[in-house]
Amino acid sequence: MAAYLNVCARYSKGTLKLKKPLRLPEGAEVSLTVRPLEAPAKPRRATKRAYQYPNRVVSWQALDALVGIVLLGGDALADSEALYDGDLP
Repeated sequence: MAAYLNVCARYSKGTLKLKKPLRLPEGAEVSLTVRPLEAPAKPRRATKRAYQYPNRVVSWQALDALVGIVLLGGDALADSEALYDGDLP
């Protein structure tokens, strides 16, 4: 029987998965020594990004048209109806 000095495997979900299959008879007993090749990478925590409003260029005419939409102390229902009905001056 051939001797395997170095066999590479990956540990995943509680099992060792060999990178290359071994030619062993079914039911053969083996001796196993596990030594990590490198320190496992620490899992990254997802960083929460601060919400940013989308930036886009708007003409001054478009901004000037928005000035009269919301008046302080106005009637929200009347303002929304005027906005959607196109009754704004």
